[in-house]
Amino acid sequence: MRLGIQHQRIHPGRPQQNGAHERMHRTLKRQAIRPVGRTCAAQQKSFDAFRAEYNTVRPHEWLNQETPASHYAASPRAYPARMPPLEYPGHFLVKKVTTGGTFRFQHKLLYIANSLVDHHIGLEETDDGIWSIFFNTVLIATLDEHDYIIRG
Repeated sequence: MRLGIQHQRIHPGRPQQNGAHERMHRTLKRQAIRPVGRTCAAQQKSFDAFRAEYNTVRPHEWLNQETPASHYAASPRAYPARMPPLEYPGHFLVKKVTTGGTFRFQHKLLYIANSLVDHHIGLEETDDGIWSIFFNTVLIATLDEHDYIIRG
C-alpha cells in the first residue's frame, strides 16, 4: 500500500469471489501439506517443490495450457531502498499504531491491526462522530466514537 499498490478484497466468507486463488490453495494443500513435513525444513522442501512444479511444469487451463512462468515478466519499477514517508492531509488526525496493534483515540485504547505496528494511520471525521481510518490512501475501517467500535 505504501508503494501505491491497490489491494483487491473480497467479502468475508465468499471464496467464490476469488475462485482461481482458492483453487490454487486446494491444490497446494493436496500436494504440499498432506502429509505435513516432520520438520520445518522438510515442509519448506515440499513447498519449494510445489512452487517449482506449479509455476514451471504444470499447465494451467486459465492460461491456455501454458505455465505461469511463461507469462511472467519482472516489474519495470525498481523497489525503493527506502519506503516513501506516509503523508496525510492536514485536517487528518494522525495516530501511531503501537506494538500491540492499538492506537489512542479520545483517551481510549483501540485495536486496529498487528500488521500496522509502528506505522501511522490517518483519521478523518466524515460525519458527526464517524471517522474514516486510512492507511496511506486506502480506507481500512470506520470508527464510531459513540460506541468506539471499529468496523472494517
